[in-house]
Amino acid sequence: MTEFLNNLFANVFGENIILATILISMVPIIELRGAIPFATSTGFWGNIAMDNWTAFGWSLLGSSLIVPLVALIFIPIINWLKKIKLFKKLALAIENRVKSKSEKINGADENIKKFSLAWWKMVLAVFAFVAVPLPFTGVWTGTCVAVFLGLDYVTTCLSVISGNFVAGILITLILQFFPWLNDYLFYIFIILIFVIIIVEIIRHFVKKKKGNN
Repeated sequence: MTEFLNNLFANVFGENIILATILISMVPIIELRGAIPFATSTGFWGNIAMDNWTAFGWSLLGSSLIVPLVALIFIPIINWLKKIKLFKKLALAIENRVKSKSEKINGADENIKKFSLAWWKMVLAVFAFVAVPLPFTGVWTGTCVAVFLGLDYVTTCLSVISGNFVAGILITLILQFFPWLNDYLFYIFIILIFVIIIVEIIRHFVKKKKGNN
């Protein structure tokens, strides 16, 4: 797997490690959390691998650039997909998943006034959610959750990017103290993506089979 990924990235990016890091950090699930160990891995990049803090900077840039776009288009895209028969189930599944996460973070109330105590609790909840450096708590999920909580565009971007900054600091510090993790964390995220795809395929066929019974 290592050799395959090395060849893949070499063919696509050559030695342009900065571009590769920025683009990888924009990928859902991987994001900044996976892009930092990706950029610092000597297994991937040899002697041109970035140091931890340089990797943090470029990963933060790439993953943060996606936030304003997701905050702007997420709801319109979901609403548009729900109108298309082929994608309706997918759109509803994504919407329901994000809604369930937003309900767990905070019992959202669309009538909450800006700068009230309840509003600040929502902002801090989104910030804390993204700041935890784990899969599924990154900028993509955090931004969508903030939108469903009813936070305005600017507040959504600021709270998510701030949380992303903290998550990046934590990942970088972990790699500083445990450098042997550099060559493993990125693979963990790649494996996780494959597992999610397989699980979702199985769930789809199980639901389909139950529906036919």
